[in-house]
Amino acid sequence: MIFIIFIVFLPVAQLQDLQDQCPGGSCNPQLGDLMVGRADQLSASSTCGLDGPQDYCIIGYLEDVQKCFKCDSRLPYDRYSNPNSHRIENVITTFDPERKTRWWQSENGVHQVSLRLDLETVFQFSHLVLTFKSFRPTAMLVERSKDFGRSWKVFRYFAEDCSLHFPAVSNQAADSIDDVVCDSRYSGSEPSTDGEVVLKALDPVFQIVNPYAQKIQDLITLTNIRVNFTRLFTLGDTLLGRRRRNPQDKYYYALYNMVVRGSCFCNGHASQCTPVDRGRGDVFTQTGMVHGRCVCQHNTAGENCEKCQDFHHDTPWRPGGVNTVNICRRCNCHGHSDSCHFDTAHFELTGGVSGGVCDDCRHDRTGPRCERCRPFLYQDPQRATDDPHACIPCDCDPAGSQGGGLCDALTGQCVCKENVEGRRCDRCKYGFFSLRQDDPAGCQVCRCHVMGSVGSCDQLTGSCECDRLASGPLCDRCLAGFWGLGNSVFRCSPCDCDIGGAHSTTCSPEDGQCSCLPNMVGRRCSDPASGYFLAPLDYFLYEAELAAPLHGGSSSSPSTPPSSSSLVCAVRVSVYTDNIMCFTCSISVYFQLNPDVPQCEQYFREQGYNFKFTNGRVVLVRRTRGLVRRRRQGQNSIPLDPGHALQIVPRQRTVDQPITWTGLGLVRVLEGEGLRFTVDNLPSSLDYQLVIRYEPKAPSDWLASVSIITALLGDGGCSSNPTGSKPLILPGNSRGVILDSPVCLNAGGRYFVDVVFNKLPGSDGSSGSQILIDSMGLIPRIESIKDFCSQSDLDSFRRFHCIGLASELGPQESVPDICEGLIKSMSARIHNGAILCRCNVIGSLGPFCSKLGGFCECKPNVIGRCCDTCAPLTFGFGPDGCKPCECDPRGSMSELCDQIRGQCACRSEVTGRRCDRCQTGFWGFPFCRHCECNGLSEVCDEETGECLNCREHTTGPNCDRCVEGYYGNPVSRQPCQSCLCPDVQSSGRFFATSCQQDPQSLSVTCNCREGHTGPRCDRCRPGFYGNLVLPGARCEKCRCNNNINPDDHHACDSLTGECLHCLHNTMGPRCQACRPAYYGNALDQDCKAGRAQKSSSPRLQSKVQAPCKGH
Repeated sequence: MIFIIFIVFLPVAQLQDLQDQCPGGSCNPQLGDLMVGRADQLSASSTCGLDGPQDYCIIGYLEDVQKCFKCDSRLPYDRYSNPNSHRIENVITTFDPERKTRWWQSENGVHQVSLRLDLETVFQFSHLVLTFKSFRPTAMLVERSKDFGRSWKVFRYFAEDCSLHFPAVSNQAADSIDDVVCDSRYSGSEPSTDGEVVLKALDPVFQIVNPYAQKIQDLITLTNIRVNFTRLFTLGDTLLGRRRRNPQDKYYYALYNMVVRGSCFCNGHASQCTPVDRGRGDVFTQTGMVHGRCVCQHNTAGENCEKCQDFHHDTPWRPGGVNTVNICRRCNCHGHSDSCHFDTAHFELTGGVSGGVCDDCRHDRTGPRCERCRPFLYQDPQRATDDPHACIPCDCDPAGSQGGGLCDALTGQCVCKENVEGRRCDRCKYGFFSLRQDDPAGCQVCRCHVMGSVGSCDQLTGSCECDRLASGPLCDRCLAGFWGLGNSVFRCSPCDCDIGGAHSTTCSPEDGQCSCLPNMVGRRCSDPASGYFLAPLDYFLYEAELAAPLHGGSSSSPSTPPSSSSLVCAVRVSVYTDNIMCFTCSISVYFQLNPDVPQCEQYFREQGYNFKFTNGRVVLVRRTRGLVRRRRQGQNSIPLDPGHALQIVPRQRTVDQPITWTGLGLVRVLEGEGLRFTVDNLPSSLDYQLVIRYEPKAPSDWLASVSIITALLGDGGCSSNPTGSKPLILPGNSRGVILDSPVCLNAGGRYFVDVVFNKLPGSDGSSGSQILIDSMGLIPRIESIKDFCSQSDLDSFRRFHCIGLASELGPQESVPDICEGLIKSMSARIHNGAILCRCNVIGSLGPFCSKLGGFCECKPNVIGRCCDTCAPLTFGFGPDGCKPCECDPRGSMSELCDQIRGQCACRSEVTGRRCDRCQTGFWGFPFCRHCECNGLSEVCDEETGECLNCREHTTGPNCDRCVEGYYGNPVSRQPCQSCLCPDVQSSGRFFATSCQQDPQSLSVTCNCREGHTGPRCDRCRPGFYGNLVLPGARCEKCRCNNNINPDDHHACDSLTGECLHCLHNTMGPRCQACRPAYYGNALDQDCKAGRAQKSSSPRLQSKVQAPCKGH
């Protein structure tokens, strides 16, 4: 009894020592026999002698040996008092020297017997060894349970014949460690005693990587083990299916030892175990007994160390292994809690660092480790975290803090509402105002426009301080004349509306769009719309070649000339001459077609033109005299007026030559002569500055006298009309000059500007008395446009000499940007917006023109602002542009051609569009001599002069002889008459090649064809035949095989051709056979005398081959 008490208290006294035996690695308790000390937990389904003595026998062949015995198991086994007791506890190993005197034995003849060990907790099973006193069972199986017998799993089957006793179980070697198979090694008849059955939980054939894997743990852990004997071993001398009447039965199960090797199961966390408390307040133990309660280490607890100790849940529990440091780590609650639990979500959230969550934190603490103060409290920075008095109340403004006064648990910083700041949340953030407790966000956002205001709003009232260009309570509007608040990268931007293209200086406050004049676009209204343009300063340009000439300083006619405005594309007028060798002028006169056609006709007729209106075109045909006698004299000028000295000098445009003129070219004006320009296209009543462009022929200066005549008053915008004559000096070293004093002209008015040109007195007379005039222009005076631009703009306009540049620059040159901007604005103001391009659909490449100037993009060789005119020296205005005239200089009188037909002006003997060949009746271009055809043809070969198409039956290079069948002398003007041989050539009875007349006798002799003879060739010659009376007949050679005399008049018939006088000893109608008594080939004139043999073929009668016999 004292021994038992000592064992009970031993684990408590030496617990610390036991726990220190394996601090850093896996712990494994020692193995032992689980049967020891558990006799009352061992049972058998059949035991002999439990109800009274039973007889049993053994199998033996010796006569004098006792074979039958008694079994009496009513009392436990005692070596001395009860040695025949064979209860189940006898199988527990005692290591007694006389151990074979005790065993367990079943009742006789019972096949189905079970042995069962029930353990008090989960143990780790190693192997089972059964040692039999009797024969081993023919069939048996071993089972295990992990739930105290509620469910069972078979470890293994054993049978001598597995297929007989366990047909559904494999008898092959196991493929994996947990396969259930039938083993036949332990079921044989030998030995008859001391035979063993061995079962290992883990077959050593298989390598175990992880001993804590689920399938491994399922094999080695158990609470119960059961051995089921299913078939007794018999010798076949009796049927055991019915009980034998003989009580000394010899078939039963008898077992010396049953060893169940194992250890307490501690998951690798204990090396020692103590007895399990069965609830009675004490425990029983025995020497060698394997106890089931683990003495846990590594901060683990439980009978099997299957969980962490209390307050050791900061890291998760796991089976013991190489490193057990981080298993069941102690929780850290900073002294504010005595319990904790493991939280998987928190463990994963910390990245596997900490999973312990403290329970029921004290001292106003919260958090997984009681590390934070509760809401409305925060950590006193002067105290430690584990101080029970470290949490002090928050000091927050309830109006600006969340939750009525929440603060950060560590810093004490109050948790402010969205629009509040400060440690106490007692003020609005920048850009917010009006702190109120009932406002969820705390403060309202300032409504000041961020671009229109300076700084933030007042935090109490919300009032805004506006930028200098912004206005309104919220500073969200720009001042008048500004725009873009919030819609641009700047604050308020000036409207900067174009002074000419916009209606006013104000714009939309949102996008800055100004109000544009018609056809003006862009935010500032500074650009023309697509298909429109803005006029340059020299837009009102009047070409000299379209002006009316002044004779001796006065107009050539009292009639009003047509408008010479070239600003619009108008009706094309081509000028021609009326002589057959015409000089085609090919200039294009522009005028505006109006209903007053009879007045136009009268004017042009008085100017020396024939006036016609055909297919929508006015065609003027000039009446000239003496042009057929003009020759090319190196000049390419066109008379401006019939008989007048003023001449148009066209200019051809080339790629390498700058264009310094406008229109077709220039007008050569002699001293004392003048030009009248008609002005009738002004859109606004303004002051204009008159400009004359010219090219001096010499460095001498000229004087232009300018007079303006008012023909139609117009809208009366000017206070007075221009009067008098104004002088204008044209320096010899310049190309343009401006009249100093501006002139006011009315919109809708009609004016005649007469300019007379004279050399200045004292100029060098040898330098020539002519000047080339390009055009006259009217430039609007910027100062006369009301409310147009500022004084600084005017100063820039004058400083950059914008007007002077416009008068001097060529059409392809540009002005400075400052001038261009003001010019575009001025054009939009004068014309009330942009002007339509009006590009000619035939002559231009598209409907668009240059934005300044309105110049369309022309097709090849097309000129004009609207691309409506062929350039000089070109013609054929059409879809492909204009084609070059290419007049042949050898045959033309000018390089110019008619601009419609392309006809060049040819010399009298020359023709062709290009004047590149002689006229009909001439040859040898370019000299073009008359064709010499004796008056019998008007045409001859253009290169050789040989006459073509000779008349009156003549032929020859000069029509100087008669054709075949005719006679006469065309050179002597003797007509060609038909030869009568014997009839005319077309009668079918003409048998001559020609005939001739004797000049003396005037008789006609025919030159007969072959076979004909006689003066009229009306007979056949000897050797020929034919009936010449028949139409179409002629004399043919007689077919006599050359066997007649051709000079014999009677050799053949003259009508039928039959051969009459055959020669060479031949005969027949064709002289084709040898005469009788001759042989040979008559066709070869080879008939010889002799007797010929008859031929078998008629064809061979004339060719006898056999020789004649002698007479």
